[in-house]
Amino acid sequence: MIRILFILFIVLLAAFLFLQGSLNERNGEKPAFLVHDYIAGAHHTNMEIKVHSEFKPDSFQLAVLKKEYSNIWAHLNHLYETNDVETGKEYYTEDWFKQMVHHYSGVTSTGISRIDEQHELHIQNWAWDALVCTAIDSNVVLHYQYPDKTIRTRKVSLAVVLLYQGDHWRIDALKVIEDKPSK
Repeated sequence: MIRILFILFIVLLAAFLFLQGSLNERNGEKPAFLVHDYIAGAHHTNMEIKVHSEFKPDSFQLAVLKKEYSNIWAHLNHLYETNDVETGKEYYTEDWFKQMVHHYSGVTSTGISRIDEQHELHIQNWAWDALVCTAIDSNVVLHYQYPDKTIRTRKVSLAVVLLYQGDHWRIDALKVIEDKPSK
């Protein structure tokens, strides 16, 4: 008798779990690793990386950082032009994203596009576990194209903090150190 009740309980539990699984709605959104990033794919910039840290990244880690940092800039440029915070969310830490969403007023087109032509990334600190990178991005050349087709160029130096979370390097902090018009 106990055996029959136990089997009946297992069957009912399996039926309940099956029905719950089939009732759940799927949102249709693909996981991040299956989505092609068209914004990052269309972005090209010149980048040089110099390491000044006690702990040094290997060549594979540097190649990943270079590609991911370029992708971050592709999405920062897109954010600058459109105010679309959702598109690049996998390249922002949770705190950075919360701060942007706090001031979010919807997608808008400014008509001003920004292109980063050149970066000189000086890694100041590379964590021993390769999950944190602080750097100075000096001599960043930015071109701003305005709706009237005029182009203005600026050269800036930035302090940057990057965290490796999930499967991406993500930007956690960014501060302008120096900003001047380029000649």
